[in-house]
Amino acid sequence: MKIWIKQTTIVKPAKETPTHSLWLSNLDLIQVRFHMGTLYFFNPCSSSNFPNTQLLIDALRKVLVLFYPAAGRLQKDKNGRLEVRCSGDGVMFVEAETDSTVQNIGLVTQSLDLSQLVPTIDYSGDISSFPLVLFQITYFKCGTICVGSSIHHTFGDATSLGYIMEAWSQTARGLSVKLTPFFDRTVLCAREPPCPVFPHTEYQPPPIHNPPMKSLAYRSNPESDSAIANLKLTRLQLKDLKAKAEIADSKFSTYEVLVAHMWRCACFANEDLSENDLTRLHIIVDGRSRLQPKLPQKYIGNTLFHARPVSLLGDFRRERFSRTVERVHGEIRKMDNTYLRSAIDYLERHHYLDHLVPGEGNPIFSCAANFCIVSLTKQMASELDFGWGRAFYERVSHMNEGKGFVIKSTDEEGSLIVTMCLKKTQLGKFQKLFYDFLNMSAL
Repeated sequence: MKIWIKQTTIVKPAKETPTHSLWLSNLDLIQVRFHMGTLYFFNPCSSSNFPNTQLLIDALRKVLVLFYPAAGRLQKDKNGRLEVRCSGDGVMFVEAETDSTVQNIGLVTQSLDLSQLVPTIDYSGDISSFPLVLFQITYFKCGTICVGSSIHHTFGDATSLGYIMEAWSQTARGLSVKLTPFFDRTVLCAREPPCPVFPHTEYQPPPIHNPPMKSLAYRSNPESDSAIANLKLTRLQLKDLKAKAEIADSKFSTYEVLVAHMWRCACFANEDLSENDLTRLHIIVDGRSRLQPKLPQKYIGNTLFHARPVSLLGDFRRERFSRTVERVHGEIRKMDNTYLRSAIDYLERHHYLDHLVPGEGNPIFSCAANFCIVSLTKQMASELDFGWGRAFYERVSHMNEGKGFVIKSTDEEGSLIVTMCLKKTQLGKFQKLFYDFLNMSAL
């Protein structure tokens, strides 16, 4: 896919905004130090509602007055700890076009590298030089419009980015923004003194004897031996999948059952591992609704915790599906306020938080039997509308091997889309197991 950049500009707030330093929580500091983004694809527009670039920029300038820290930059304080310098320096906006169509790029099949649809950043420079939020609007030959957005993960998570996108789309349509963002990260300070009451093995390195993945890429790599599967499950298929758990108790959510299914399919699809290898699943849990008292509405920042069940691969493959569901449920259920506050205290006592930051060379996700699953059913803004109608497809902009996402389907109520990135040699079996299990008594 060839992209032609029509313009690149730094968009600053429409009026002067407060200048100060914004403290970052430990949950912010352990995130990947890259921009992570979302792509929204809109159907072709008529001449009457075709995007007006200047209107979009003007709307963004207004939104940045409300979300002014997003127009700042990262910097280090006198102790070397990262913080946000609220400076009004602005965000990046790119307008681009391509001669490709959505059919050309295999949008809903196996397209891995769509990172060209968000602005490119040179990470070799000082971290203080990066805009915190990036936007790109790309016009396809077929008339489709893609709005790519990404946020530096140290500054915020997918939910934070969603709030900004929601406000931007409303402003672009001439509507008033009805949300008030909350930026004060001190609500996630550790207790004094910090008193972790759990061992928090989720922050320990993965099993080191597992064979390392050769194709790890935290930024999409078009030459990787990885590919993605986009798999849809209808409401009825999800109901059948829950029935396969063979547990009458309704305490198990559809999401927990689906996560267990994804984990098992990924493990069975990899035939290169022995029964003595360990498999560990990283389930991203949003603490917004779990912490007590609940965080202020529209909290901007990272609230992500990790549930990480682990098992010997041989035992895992032999256990019943219902046991895997129970394992996933137990790990998610324990993530209550007591556990999460303990995790925050544990991080406060950690001697060097940079060791917990995932990245190339960091082994946290770099083993062939380690997988990560993220739910974006709430964060993805299916109702996002800039005046061209709602997006017909949504996807994260960057995929790396071993990572999967669960997203709401935009075309059918109650359906979910699973996006999973694996080695190309494993993907076919993963897809087959994913659907065949609905017609089998065991996996």
